[in-house]
Amino acid sequence: MVEDNATARTALRGHLMSIANLSVSSFATGTELKAALKKQNFELLLMDYHLGEGKTGVEWIQVLRESGFIRPSTGIIFLTSDRAPQTIGRIMDLQPDVLLIKPYTIASLSRQIKHYLSYRSFVKNILHALDNKELGRAIKLLRGKISDGIPPRLVADTRKLYAKLLFENGEVKTALRIYEDVLTHSDKVLWAQWGKIKCQYSQGLWPDCKNQLNQMVNSSLARDKAFEWLASLSFEQSAYDDVEKYLNQIKFSELSLPAAKLKTMAFQKQDKVIDAIDLLQKKRAMHRSAKDRFNDFTFELAEFYLVLAETSPETNRSESLSQARKLVGIAGRSQGDPQTLQKRDFLLAFSALLENDVEKASHFLQADYMDSFIRTEPSVLVIAAKVYHSLGNDTKANELLLMAKDKNRELQAISEQVTNEEMIFSGGEQMGLNHAQAVSINETGMQLFLDGQAKIAMKHFYDAYQLSPDTTAFGLNLLQSMIESDTGVYRRFNVHQLFDLINSDTLTEANQARLVQLQQLLNNSSNKH
Repeated sequence: MVEDNATARTALRGHLMSIANLSVSSFATGTELKAALKKQNFELLLMDYHLGEGKTGVEWIQVLRESGFIRPSTGIIFLTSDRAPQTIGRIMDLQPDVLLIKPYTIASLSRQIKHYLSYRSFVKNILHALDNKELGRAIKLLRGKISDGIPPRLVADTRKLYAKLLFENGEVKTALRIYEDVLTHSDKVLWAQWGKIKCQYSQGLWPDCKNQLNQMVNSSLARDKAFEWLASLSFEQSAYDDVEKYLNQIKFSELSLPAAKLKTMAFQKQDKVIDAIDLLQKKRAMHRSAKDRFNDFTFELAEFYLVLAETSPETNRSESLSQARKLVGIAGRSQGDPQTLQKRDFLLAFSALLENDVEKASHFLQADYMDSFIRTEPSVLVIAAKVYHSLGNDTKANELLLMAKDKNRELQAISEQVTNEEMIFSGGEQMGLNHAQAVSINETGMQLFLDGQAKIAMKHFYDAYQLSPDTTAFGLNLLQSMIESDTGVYRRFNVHQLFDLINSDTLTEANQARLVQLQQLLNNSSNKH
């Protein structure tokens, strides 16, 4: 358990020991918990929401999950005395197993813990399979449990787990049916509402997704997250004015780090560099007394200055690089955490390479922690790829970009996914690696398409076309899969817009002939409807 108040921590520990035969470790901060997780795993984390001036319990869980410190099977129980809708909403976004509002009674704590332990015992084989990365086996075991019959008191927990696993396994339609069924019985179930939105987003049904989100902004529990989602969708559709508009609806003090980063990227796309720097400086200043958050925003501002230097002529980089190095020095000072040190050193190596100082850059790569990327966040992997590319190692650069893509898909925050995707794309474009990746992704799509899986192939064709928009064949493959699967809208394209876009390109004779065939298919499809 993690509780910053010593008296509350001692009392809570006593209550827990009286409930069941539990081995309990207690910590005052998220930093202490992280240090312990390097040596052991816990089956259940009981977190307070407010943990002094640093990161909240929610932010710690997100960080620890994303860097692989918490196993998929680990249960999460949240405690808070903060009844503000935004706080409750943020906790519910994590889909904890239990949420207890202080002051709680020992009876309610005991009841909730016993319920969780009962559920955990029921699905223990499934959780074990998840920890072993056997998602297919976990689903098979869970289906067996469902067919044998679920104890009535465990039905909601089991359905929630089943829908989550189906989504992760790409069985999005089946997951969506579960979320919709839950919502027909009660339309206010938050985990099912967000599950439905994620399914719609994943299927490329962006208009449906947007409609749902426009309803969610009216919920005090979901308002900020809904605006963050709407801003993310707008960014993907290059509607940068709308990104600002939606994020302006969130109170500045409540703007998360991924949302702030999204806003700075939108500013940058509109050449509002001063606004972007001002936003990050204000967020830094706001968290000056909270070391974790202060360092996060300091690193973010340093990365922004590095992007400015990278996109400036070599003769005009010194000021941006000087600012970046100063900020990296501040955020990286007195740090013992390997991930933070790795981030610091890759940023400094990249800064050196932007000044053509290869020897200095190579020096930063010599520490032991620079070789392992198991816990490295996607944005740092992109910087690392740029470093290795500049040092002439394109094989390593390509490997790191692919790793960044894989890790990014597993992130929970949509705004973080979108900003990382932009970094991965622009990084790959600068390094000349995007087309080769697009060819590989397109080949996977072709195999799926030939196997009769046009809907699944569509995502691969879309990704390939995004990576290499000048390759008309990828656009034609996407168009054909949309027509044949009767999909009018997929992500940022509707089928007629995509046709017009391809038609406006300079086409080879073969591509022109193929487009004529697809025009006929499209006409036949429209006549049917």
